[in-house]
Amino acid sequence: MARTLRSGVKEELGCEELGMISDWFYGLPMPVLCLAFIVLIAGAADVGNWVGLRFGGGKDENADVGTLAAACLGLLALLIAFSFSMAEARYETRRTWVLEEATAIGSTANFALMLPEPAQHAILSLLRDYTAVRIGFDASFDPMQLEKDLNRSLDLQARLWQQAVAVTAAAPQSLPAYRFVASLNEMNNVHERRITALRNRMPSAVVFMLLGTAMVAMGFTGYNSGVAGIKRRLAILIMSGMIGLLILLVVDLDRPNSGLIQVPVQALVDAAQGIPR
Repeated sequence: MARTLRSGVKEELGCEELGMISDWFYGLPMPVLCLAFIVLIAGAADVGNWVGLRFGGGKDENADVGTLAAACLGLLALLIAFSFSMAEARYETRRTWVLEEATAIGSTANFALMLPEPAQHAILSLLRDYTAVRIGFDASFDPMQLEKDLNRSLDLQARLWQQAVAVTAAAPQSLPAYRFVASLNEMNNVHERRITALRNRMPSAVVFMLLGTAMVAMGFTGYNSGVAGIKRRLAILIMSGMIGLLILLVVDLDRPNSGLIQVPVQALVDAAQGIPR
């Protein structure tokens, strides 16, 4: 029993360490990642070219290495396509939930207009504050700011539910109150789905595997040129840069709150502007 508990603790600590590594990786600035990818891939190609020039074995070896280089490049293309598909699916999911949240907030505001006058003002004011928080919810990768926005969202939800309880207690058989409560419940559900989609990122191990495969493929490509007695540094640099940018695009799609490709929140802005004052 004790051994089982110890193994469970070790697994939990291992997951926490992996999470810290993933947070560190996804927190790196995009220019740093871009430079690191290109330098590592181009460096691997240059090392392969140098080894081929110094220790190459002739035409027969050149043919064999060319086959290996082509196979590695084909494997790299497959991995990039698969990873891009995963990242794009996550991006589309995040964008969908932003739209769903805007729709849920707008519906809740509309049903709030059907409630008695004293409750309308307080509920609509809370909804405006809530929408403002949700607009900037994933605009920054800062974990502390993200946690602060999350706590603020939960606090506003709790205050909205207090209003809903008061309205329901005052008129238990009221159809507008029932519809408002149902809409508020859906808004809370969408909140949870959006948070889950934001936290659901591609494992950093997949990106490291892409980078490692790219380095091996370009290393074989450089070695193949070296065996043939050719230095193609410009062509290799251009190829390495293109591969590095493709991997960076995959990473950027999976970083909706810290990359160049952002999830649009115009739907939430429109919802905030549509809440009556």
